Amino acid sequence: MNEKNLPDRMACDFAHDVEVYVAGMSPPPVGDPMRTVPLLVEEAHELALIRHGKGWLAWGSSGMPLTGEQIAGHVETAAQVLHSDGWNPSDTAQRGIRDALVSAEILDPRRFTEDTRWVIEHILNLLIRASTGAPSAFYETWDMHPDRTVEEVYTILAAAAAYARRYGTVDAGRCA
Repeated sequence: MNEKNLPDRMACDFAHDVEVYVAGMSPPPVGDPMRTVPLLVEEAHELALIRHGKGWLAWGSSGMPLTGEQIAGHVETAAQVLHSDGWNPSDTAQRGIRDALVSAEILDPRRFTEDTRWVIEHILNLLIRASTGAPSAFYETWDMHPDRTVEEVYTILAAAAAYARRYGTVDAGRCA
């Protein structure tokens, strides 16, 4: 692509993001550059086994038990917040992934807590490592990267919910 076409491409990408937001529907996950959700989940799980061992999703940072459904629900509520508020990861817009996770806690504080957010942050970091091949990643920095697309954000959130459901506990205190 030459420099002359770059503003046109940026305008098209912006228009697409606006259309998705106005239409009221999340874009479907894309295959590239993010890999499919099942593949991301499996690759992230392999990384988690090396770093955390088995059963690490069963507990929050407070030591309280968590379920996979509880973690997935927090991620999905955050995705809905991003969908309704519009994704815009800047220091002033307060509409990035972290902001959406905190907003989900405010919406349902008995179900979503710092514990679920803490685990989600670890899941997101693992998924980003799996998708990029990087030895380490921090989801907030990834979210704010200027090349990030709304499709990639929704894909990584869908993968985080799928990961929690697949590898989280069924009931609190019992590892899957």
